[in-house]
Formats: sequence, C-alpha cells, structure tokens
Amino acid sequence: MIANEHTFTIDTSIDRVWDYVEDIRGWASIFPGYQDCSLINDNDSEWTIKVSAAGVTRTDNVKVHVEQWNGPERVDFVFDVDDLPVEGNGTYTASACGTNQTEVTLKVCIIGSGPMAPMWEAVGTPLLPEFVKGFAAKLKAEIEYVTGVGTVSAAETAFALPVIKGVIRSTVAALTLWIKGLLGFAPKHIEKEKEGTS
Repeated sequence: MIANEHTFTIDTSIDRVWDYVEDIRGWASIFPGYQDCSLINDNDSEWTIKVSAAGVTRTDNVKVHVEQWNGPERVDFVFDVDDLPVEGNGTYTASACGTNQTEVTLKVCIIGSGPMAPMWEAVGTPLLPEFVKGFAAKLKAEIEYVTGVGTVSAAETAFALPVIKGVIRSTVAALTLWIKGLLGFAPKHIEKEKEGTS
C-alpha cells in the first residue's frame, strides 16, 4: 500500500470551487491520459485512461465510486482498475480561508495485490507524490481559469513537470527492482514469503 497527501490553496471561494468539484467529469477530464468518462449514476463513473509508467503504455478502465458527496467540504471515493490487481481510495476536503481563498487537501491511497504488488510499490512510491501534486496543481489551475482568476496557459501546463519527475523516479525504481531481481536480491517481504513456503 502506498499513500500520499497534498494541501494547496485555490484563489476563489469555496462555493465556486465546489461548482467545479461536484461534477466528476471535471475530475476525469484533468486526469493525465484521460480518454473518456462514462457516468453510470450520481455516484459511479468509469474513466478510460491511457497510462505510461516505467516504459510501459496501456489503456485502462478505472471504476470510480463516490462514497460521500458532502459539499462543499468533502468527497470520499474508491476506485479499482479493470484487469489489474489495483484498487484505492481517496478524500477531498476543503475549507474556506477567506472570501476568495479555499484550502484543499487531497489524500490518495493505492493498494496493489498479488505477486506484482512489490513492482506496483516500487513504481508507485516515487510516482504517487508527484502525481498527487501534479493533479492538485492542475485542479487549482483549471478552477482558477474557469472562475476567471487564472490563465489558460497555467491550466494547460500545470501537470507536466511533477508528472515528468515522478515518471523518471518510478522508472529508476522499477529498473532497480528488476536489476536486484536479476542479481538475486529480492525485497525482504518476498524473502519471508519464500521462507514460509519452503
């Protein structure tokens, strides 16, 4: 399991932030690799995402279920990825810190299972903080642009640098894990699993 949290300030009122946040299609549209978002009902949607990480590119369907819409202060959600042993959850919280400023915290947790879990953790541990930071920057820029206090260029480029950093770090982590595997150095929890089965 890997988790990350990021707090940031959006330069507009909490109600105007909520106008954007309460539509899950807005979240999906700023997700990197976004291809499509199908609404199933008020709480469920399916996102089609083209993902590139550690030199691998694939298209995945992500099912997102909102467990709680408690606007304008809170959204709790869970998600799982079709055809991958990956699921997770997250929380969006917001509070007004002035007439035209809103403090937002995003928390995301990703849980991998099965034999690929160590690889998910190796790739995801350096990528997730940059991803959450990049998503937060994109959310802030997009809301500020939509509400007239930001620029289109900020909204278009907000994700680029954090995600590039994260991809580089995750690629290095994946290569390190692969090289260690070739040399016979398995992560400690895999060694313990091998000892328990022999």
